[in-house]
Amino acid sequence: MRLLRALAFAVGLASLGCATAIPYGAVGMRVDSNVPDATVWVDDVLVGNVSDWAHEGKHIRSGFHRIEIRHSGYYSFFKEVELPEGAHTVVNAQLRPTVD
Repeated sequence: MRLLRALAFAVGLASLGCATAIPYGAVGMRVDSNVPDATVWVDDVLVGNVSDWAHEGKHIRSGFHRIEIRHSGYYSFFKEVELPEGAHTVVNAQLRPTVD
């Protein structure tokens, strides 16, 4: 009985580590920007604000992607990336104010 409890505890601890693992076929991506309320677009699809992607990041599928960071009053930031499965990447998007 004691062995079964120890085994159940070990399995429980192992499952906690899996919560932050990258899902199969995905890439971990984080966005750093000087404009935290700018919007993040992946392949022309709005996926949230920079603040949503800043600390922990999120997962996207592996492969080629076009990343865009937008905010009114700033020039947009663009980056094309080819990301292999299981990779981690940080997009550093320093937005510049538009000229009035």
